[in-house]
Amino acid sequence: MKKLVFVLLVCSSFLTANSDIYLDAGRKDYTNSKTKIDGTTYTVGTTHSYENYTIQLNYSQDSVNRENPVTHKDIDTLHVKKYNLNYKYNFNEHFSLKTSYIKILDNLAPTDQGKVYGIGGIYNINKGLGLALDYYKSDYEQFNVNQYDLSVFKGFKIGETKLKATIIAKAIDIDGDKYATYSFQDKNYFTTGVKLGMNYQGYVAGIGAFFGKRAFTVMDSGNKVQHHAMEQDKTYMVSFGKKFKNFDIIAKCSYQNGKELPENQNDVDTKVTSLMIKYKF
Repeated sequence: MKKLVFVLLVCSSFLTANSDIYLDAGRKDYTNSKTKIDGTTYTVGTTHSYENYTIQLNYSQDSVNRENPVTHKDIDTLHVKKYNLNYKYNFNEHFSLKTSYIKILDNLAPTDQGKVYGIGGIYNINKGLGLALDYYKSDYEQFNVNQYDLSVFKGFKIGETKLKATIIAKAIDIDGDKYATYSFQDKNYFTTGVKLGMNYQGYVAGIGAFFGKRAFTVMDSGNKVQHHAMEQDKTYMVSFGKKFKNFDIIAKCSYQNGKELPENQNDVDTKVTSLMIKYKF
């Protein structure tokens, strides 16, 4: 936690107008996992917009308690740190180019020291209708992952309520044979998702879901990556909060069900609840 506070202070020193800084703190709970019990998750970050560009920096830290570990028997806590950079440049009102980068530090997984590179574009057609194309390359020591995303979104209003609906498709190809001693059975995945965001007089809410098996997935427009050998099957997300003049407060909850591949453990649930506070300059 001390490191998070330090990063928060460092980030704040670079902020000027059209910037924000945020802290997202939460809890993780696992059901039917072979080794994972529960844990905590923290993310601190900042976003700065100036003229035609937006840059976002994130640092996240997870700590997960383990029991009956089948490997690394002397380690009873999983520690994960991730550094993330996102950059978007708006050429005009119709077209934007974006890039992203994630660095992974993990005290247990073979994907430790992994790097994720992303590049994509957004094209706004008209009246809130647009599409986005993204490519992500996950570079791990034993294997690589290529991911291709297509998103179609539409913004609209119902009375005083602003809404945005998004449909997402993700194709994932694993280039390699092993994750430590585990040999991949499936190397190609395809999953689809839907999201709906709402804003009514400063009150914001969102719901989302993903269907179809996936693994080693880059999520949230290059802000997050699931780097453990977990084959997710179903994902549900919900959020609710309030935007004030200088700060936002948003509560979030997500649920995932999947399979731990090396352990051959089915029906593993992962629940994450968190609270995000954002201050706007």
